[in-house]
Amino acid sequence: MTFHIHLGAHKTATTFIQSLLYDNRQRLAKGGVDFVGIWILRKQFTRRFDHLSYFDRLFSFIVRPYLRRRLQAVIAERQQGETFILSDENLAGLISANYWTGRLYGFAGARAKLLAELVAPRKAHFFFCIRRYPDYLTSSWLQMASKGKAPSFERYLAKFPPSGPGWAEIIMSIAKACGPENVTVWTYDWFRDDPARVVSLLAPGMTFDIPEDELRRDVLPSLTTKGLKVMAALEDLLSAGERERMARLLRNFEFDEPNPRLEITDSALLAAYEAKYRTDLERIAAAGVQLHA
Repeated sequence: MTFHIHLGAHKTATTFIQSLLYDNRQRLAKGGVDFVGIWILRKQFTRRFDHLSYFDRLFSFIVRPYLRRRLQAVIAERQQGETFILSDENLAGLISANYWTGRLYGFAGARAKLLAELVAPRKAHFFFCIRRYPDYLTSSWLQMASKGKAPSFERYLAKFPPSGPGWAEIIMSIAKACGPENVTVWTYDWFRDDPARVVSLLAPGMTFDIPEDELRRDVLPSLTTKGLKVMAALEDLLSAGERERMARLLRNFEFDEPNPRLEITDSALLAAYEAKYRTDLERIAAAGVQLHA
């Protein structure tokens, strides 16, 4: 059995992919591909993995047996095919952790190595999607904001300047930890052109015809400018749980126009991010991983 571990990143249609896999789980099983739903995986394994992975270097003799048992309990009833898909962007790290460390998925390599050792002696292959920085940073900040309190957008951007580490460093850290032959990367643009082929990467031998209404579906819409203003006005009146519930409501609330989406407007900054993204693609391709761009 081979484990196909989809690490993310956040805001690269992971929810869409996970929903598609879950909706077709019976068909996948018939084709020799097993899959566990995101909420089961997150509740029974990922949350513990996220906390304990930081202590693996010092307490591996405790951390690894425990996490291995947790993971085995999740997959035991579904371990029947040749391929098992684990898809959870939080396995690579949390968006909030990115902000506090000032580095996108700074522990991705170590986490991938730990996951590979948890499923050993079975093989692990890792999948990761990258997205153009202005779109990714805007969407990731909006997700933080939708959870409640978040830094200002300007402070958030300042943590991830074009001169800092980015996608190339993430992919190279995973490739170094697990071997470039065990890493597949695609761009969000490549996914958007034909979402079905990403599912075929995760579930080899399986083909999908995705209906047009599915392609148009916004699985997890972001807060708009008006929605953000409403959240800011209510921030001191609502509890943390109420803020999260309100954010979910406002993501789907139809405001009257004009109601623009948040975006980066500084032309020089946009050009710098684009140059960094192009350089990242070149560096990733040179790292020897499988790249779809």
